[in-house]
Amino acid sequence: MIAEARMDSLMNQAWPAADNTELDGWLVRRNAGVTLRANSVLPANAPFDVHRALDYVENLYRAHDITPSFQISPAVQPSDLDVHLEARGYAVRNPTLVQCAALPDVLAKLPVTADEVNISTSPSAAWMDCWWSVDGRGGAASRTTAEQILARGKALYASIPDGEQVKAIGRLALVDDTAGLYCLAVDERFRRQGLASAVIRGLLQAATARWVWLSVLEDNIPARTLYDNLGFRTVSRYHYRVKA
Repeated sequence: MIAEARMDSLMNQAWPAADNTELDGWLVRRNAGVTLRANSVLPANAPFDVHRALDYVENLYRAHDITPSFQISPAVQPSDLDVHLEARGYAVRNPTLVQCAALPDVLAKLPVTADEVNISTSPSAAWMDCWWSVDGRGGAASRTTAEQILARGKALYASIPDGEQVKAIGRLALVDDTAGLYCLAVDERFRRQGLASAVIRGLLQAATARWVWLSVLEDNIPARTLYDNLGFRTVSRYHYRVKA
């Protein structure tokens, strides 16, 4: 399986921010406030002076009109950073599990379906429409910024067509010898038809990676049940600390 610190690095590469500032071991990511991952600190190594580093981060984010936020995993440095953030009024957001499985093992568990799954190396307008209708936050400017995040990393995009629109979509980020499953979404009119499994199968069949990983909100029981049945196991976890 994949170590916790490497998982943090893989997820960062799979969802890259527009701007990154190195701060004595911390990576301060900025992307116009669109998505928490791209607008939070990845604290991979401990700075010499934690409190001074926190002051710098807060001032930098506020200068860019971004709420100060940190991604906290078991690999966080310093290890007691969560305590420091709580004392400064940061609230916990989005407790998330990071799960991993061998790609061939997942494929072996996925059902074969008759659904047509189209694979491309960039998202179509219909793909974006489906994703934004299910998981989008913000208006046209935020959508454009989100498209730019997607374009920065190598990935495969799956869609199940419904005329000129799509029923379901997914993204598989390709990083080193691994693949990360993102943006799995099904139009609410077509749920409970096995389309999510069909999308995953289409993506994994088109990939050459050894391992596949994903992140799932801890309280998303339907998604966790699907991933458990496909053989995914928790290898790490994270939550965000967001300045109140």
